[in-house]
Amino acid sequence: MSNNQWEVVAKSRKQRNLEKKVTAHTEQKRIAAQLPKLEELLPTQQYRNLFGNHNNNNNNKSHSPAKSTSSVASTSSKSKSPRKSNNNAKSNATAGGGAGGNGDAAKKQAKQTSTKPKTLEQAMKQITPDDFAAQVAQVKISCPGSELRWLSNIASYLNGALSYDCDPVFSGRSAQYPSNLASSALKQSILEFLSSVGETNLEYFFYSLLDSMATELNNGQHVAGYKFVLQLIGQHWPSICSHNMAKTALLRNSYQNRSNICLSILWAIGQGGHQSLTEGVKVWQNLMLPNLELRSFSKFVVEHIERVLLAAVARKTDDHLLINQQEFFYCYNSLNSTYNNLPKELQQSLKRSARLLLQRYIQSPVKQANIFLTLLREIKTDGGKQRNEIDGCISCLLSSGADDCFKVWRMNYKKQQLPSLLLLRAIDNDWTDSTKLLAQSEAYHAFLQDVRGLNEELQSAKRKDIYVDDLQSVLKTVQEKSSAQQKKNKQNASQKKKCGCCKWALGSIFIIALIAGALCYDTETNGKGVFEKSATGKILKNAGVLPHVQKAWYVTMGASARGYKWAEEHVPPYAEPALKTGCNLWKLARNACCNAYTNGLNYWRLKWPAVAKFIDQYVPDLSKKLEAFAAGAKDVAVNSYEKSATIIKEKVLVGRFSPENINQALNQTRNAALEYYNQFHKKVDAYAKLK
Repeated sequence: MSNNQWEVVAKSRKQRNLEKKVTAHTEQKRIAAQLPKLEELLPTQQYRNLFGNHNNNNNNKSHSPAKSTSSVASTSSKSKSPRKSNNNAKSNATAGGGAGGNGDAAKKQAKQTSTKPKTLEQAMKQITPDDFAAQVAQVKISCPGSELRWLSNIASYLNGALSYDCDPVFSGRSAQYPSNLASSALKQSILEFLSSVGETNLEYFFYSLLDSMATELNNGQHVAGYKFVLQLIGQHWPSICSHNMAKTALLRNSYQNRSNICLSILWAIGQGGHQSLTEGVKVWQNLMLPNLELRSFSKFVVEHIERVLLAAVARKTDDHLLINQQEFFYCYNSLNSTYNNLPKELQQSLKRSARLLLQRYIQSPVKQANIFLTLLREIKTDGGKQRNEIDGCISCLLSSGADDCFKVWRMNYKKQQLPSLLLLRAIDNDWTDSTKLLAQSEAYHAFLQDVRGLNEELQSAKRKDIYVDDLQSVLKTVQEKSSAQQKKNKQNASQKKKCGCCKWALGSIFIIALIAGALCYDTETNGKGVFEKSATGKILKNAGVLPHVQKAWYVTMGASARGYKWAEEHVPPYAEPALKTGCNLWKLARNACCNAYTNGLNYWRLKWPAVAKFIDQYVPDLSKKLEAFAAGAKDVAVNSYEKSATIIKEKVLVGRFSPENINQALNQTRNAALEYYNQFHKKVDAYAKLK
């Protein structure tokens, strides 16, 4: 100032930064003070029910968005003035001690608040449905009518509660991870809340949350809670994942050089495929396929499509693949292509996925004839590379549109001779496994007859094709197997029909016997031998049909008794010669078998020396070994028989099973049978006299 010049006086950078921090801290405290507290919003009784115990109280204090800002402010103020915080703690402890032990409870509560779950599983278990319901109630009162802000606040709450490092795609985990860690009650509460906001808001929020997740990952923050919400939305509203794919592709391209962020985006957008095959294939084809050959993404992209297809196969419901034929063949050719820069395991996985995709599309409500023709034209070589196309053609021939497929094959048979030859060979080779089902189709047999005429036309043509002879030989083999299988199917059908009749007859007899046994038991137990006094008889008597039933019974039994007496009188003259003839035939057959055995044994003994000499020329002493083995086997059999007879005689046929007791039992059984036979004859005579 001595040389009369103006000088600029400005604050230092450190002072300016300090003022900014103080201003931000003051504004944060002001916003936190303006937010309503939960104890002011809810009734006193409901608040006590929600936060009656220390654990729930601690959890809610740590996860409440209304108190998070105030807690941050308090921690910052405590860090600036440690002495003051220590003095306050001491005064609180002194006051607690004067209150009679409340200081110990405060210490335990502070200790529980400071403990943080070590894993994502433990953190998920600590979120209870009551905590979530309290957060939803607070958010709805804070932001009435704003569904998007509800969703944003709930997502922030869950992300704060699940602030843990996690793999971008949860490698080695199931497709339901991490949502399978939550309890069913909590998951149900979250889904009810998501359903209440409407699908339109969910769709907008889904892509907004994707962007927020990518931003948080770029800033080095945790996003396990965001992924949990994205997974629930994707798996329960699969169509949301395939909407606005252009916007998702731009987001993916923005983080193409950050593999962890891009993989997280692809993982989240692919969650719908685990519940809907159509949405999963669309997302994979449009968003994941471009990253297939990039080293950081190849493994996830390949494993994801196979997992989606296997999940569709495992589901019991009919999850059809509803895409047009152009989109299908683009996806199928991408899976069935050869990628030299991919490992062998991933290439094999792609082939399996192509096979699964083809089979699922054939089972969908599409025109199988168009698929068959396209696949038939792709068959060019005989080998494993064309196996998917051959299996696809066979599946088309076995599908509901098989008639149209045979018509298309007949029309293109002359133009596609090599594919037809390879397909017929596959049908011939796989006959025992799957293709024998073709024999049940009339269209298949008609096609074989038409192809036989087409082969004759090709044979008589001036310019003979090189595949004509092979086609004729393969066709002949296939026709023979088809005819044999057709006959076998007819025989099995007739046998099943006979077995069905036998089952019905046996079932009817069993039911009649069961009813008769029940009636006999009722008559003997309740009626004391009189049918009229039984429970069934009383019911019939009350209904007024007992006299008619009794009359029908007596008429039936009288006719049966007279028929029995007639048979007893007229059948024996014919039955005795028949039985005698049967016995004579049995004796002749037995004697013929004994004579054949004796003659065979004598012939063998006569020829054995020559056979033994011939065998010994090539293997010395083999005949003697065989004779010794046969003699040993005979001795073992004889000894076993003798030992068994001795054991039965000494150990079994003693005591209650002695021959004397067995004879006595047989005599008693015979006497009982004779007595029953006499009673039966008396009843037959009595019923036969009825008219």
